[in-house]
Amino acid sequence: MELDLSQFYRVMAPRTTIIITTVNLKGEINAAPFSFTMPVSVNPPLLAVASVPTHHTYHNLQETGEFVVNLPGEEILEELWITSESFPEGVNELEKAGLTGKDSQIVRAPGIKECVAQLECKVVSDQECGDHQLVVGEVVRVTARDDSLQEGLLAVENTKPVLHLGGKDFVVGDHRKRVI
Repeated sequence: MELDLSQFYRVMAPRTTIIITTVNLKGEINAAPFSFTMPVSVNPPLLAVASVPTHHTYHNLQETGEFVVNLPGEEILEELWITSESFPEGVNELEKAGLTGKDSQIVRAPGIKECVAQLECKVVSDQECGDHQLVVGEVVRVTARDDSLQEGLLAVENTKPVLHLGGKDFVVGDHRKRVI
């Protein structure tokens, strides 16, 4: 079967789903889910996210150069979906979703208390890539729930990470399989 090229990313699923939190210069909080994201370097610690340039998240990234990557688990999948809704600028999606902001130590944007992990980031690169902007952030601090790691890897049995298939369809990662 040959697919339409506009659907190429559908075969690269499921993709890790995160919630990015930002603030604008007024200090107003924004939160939005992303699945176009990946680590790009260990030293220095860099990760990339692809953002639609018209979204509030991208405007805040441009204004402040800071953001927090929050790793949600299955227990907040409904709340994650609420953060994807199109609210007017200045509306706090965390409040709308019933999520709790968690003070960051290095960046102004808050983390999300209900998430498994938070990665505080500072923007180091921003490049146009077709209909998205590729934003690379340096990870400057990482925090995680005590039960989130097992043998140095994400404890998927405990954290149940959310993976995006497309639209409203997700996979919950809740078991590990090792290749022998």
